[in-house]
Amino acid sequence: MPYSQPTQPLRRSLATRVVVITVLCALLLSVLLTALLSYASYRYELIAAHQQFSNIEKSYLPSLAAGLWEVDTYRINTLLDGIAQLEDVGSIRLTDELQQQFSRTHPDFSKPLATKDYPVFYQVDGEQFPVGQLQVQLMSDHIEQRLWRQSLAIALVTVCALLLSAMLMLAIFRFAVSKHLHAMARFASQLDLNKLEQALHLDRQPRQDELDQVVDAINRLRQRIMLELARRSEIENQLNQQASMLEYQVAQRTTDLQQQNTLLERQSAELAQQNSELDAYAHTVAHDLKHPLTALLGQTALLQGAASALSEQQRSGLLQSIHSSAEKMNNIINALLMLASVRRTDNIATELLDIKTIAASAVNTLSSFASEHNANIRFTEYWPKAMGFSPWLEQVWVNYISNAIKYGGEAPAVVLGANELPNGQIRYWVKDSGPGIALEKQTALFAQFNRLDTKKADGHGLGLSIVARIVQRLGGETGYEAPPDGGSLFWFSLPAE
Repeated sequence: MPYSQPTQPLRRSLATRVVVITVLCALLLSVLLTALLSYASYRYELIAAHQQFSNIEKSYLPSLAAGLWEVDTYRINTLLDGIAQLEDVGSIRLTDELQQQFSRTHPDFSKPLATKDYPVFYQVDGEQFPVGQLQVQLMSDHIEQRLWRQSLAIALVTVCALLLSAMLMLAIFRFAVSKHLHAMARFASQLDLNKLEQALHLDRQPRQDELDQVVDAINRLRQRIMLELARRSEIENQLNQQASMLEYQVAQRTTDLQQQNTLLERQSAELAQQNSELDAYAHTVAHDLKHPLTALLGQTALLQGAASALSEQQRSGLLQSIHSSAEKMNNIINALLMLASVRRTDNIATELLDIKTIAASAVNTLSSFASEHNANIRFTEYWPKAMGFSPWLEQVWVNYISNAIKYGGEAPAVVLGANELPNGQIRYWVKDSGPGIALEKQTALFAQFNRLDTKKADGHGLGLSIVARIVQRLGGETGYEAPPDGGSLFWFSLPAE
């Protein structure tokens, strides 16, 4: 079907716009040229006007001095009339020795251009005698009038030339360009997709210019449309085949998605089971710690009842020690219960902490355990502060230090230290003197939680998997290294201030 949308009428022809733009550019250029010519003429007029000063000094001043010396009034007036008739002279004032003044003023004088005073001397036998003072003022009135007439003449000539050029350009453009553009527009608007064999030809001799390039482009476009229409039937057949294939692929993908859904559900169930095991572990450890706590509280009550058998100092020291241990164990229980909800806690109130103090508290908690193993625990000197949550970090230290004591060999030497990392975090570490950990077991140290061996659970550690989860929640990382001098080094990092 031919393209049936009607062609919109031209609101402004291309020829008119081209001519208007050309005329405006030429007009602007002519204005600039007129301004330059006017300025040059003005400079020339100024030079010519100032030349009058030199003419007056050479031609009139000697005669005027002689007239003043001889007191020849007629000669003086004649000379002043001659000066007043010079071009661009607006005002003359002569003052003699007796302060008598002679003046002349041009009737058109209104704007002074330049003023010059001439002292008048009469020379007799090589000696000069002052006889008066001459003041001459040049006027700009005639200069401006001449420049205005000249500029107006240039402007009129320019405008007339531009109008004639514009009319000629408009006629040439319409004959050489617009007529052929209209022919191309009619051809494009009447193009029928079912009759594309007819090519576009312009009613003129080929010149290989821009119009011929447009005609060639339209004809090549017509040929491409013919090729595309020829392929359309083939493409439609291919689309039908692809539609059938897509239906098969959709069915296949649906089956795959159902299988992936089943896998995701199974993984979700496994994750829920692991979370349940983690919560159960925290509650179990807390429950185990409740027994010694109850015993300690009971001993405190018995000691308070049998206070008469002990000295005042013994009673006070023993009660303070037992009560302090009971409070520490109660804090451990609270921390363990808090760890059970690590995954459910959205916001953690972290703060800038003295990590060495927290590590020292963990060492104090493990003092009895360290004494049983003859462990030597020491701190390095440099301990920068970091952001964290104190109850959780103390349990991290307890886990690392208790493991270092348990697996650090006979009379283990345990070193606690810290150093800054390039990424803006602080790394804290615990190094022992044990045999180290086999390479094949290092990758699983911080793996998903598995129950610890209760036969070796001498301390109150939380397990490396939960340590990794705590540190991760605090914005840090955990890791293990095998130092060159032997032993094991467990570390964790925290954000600096």
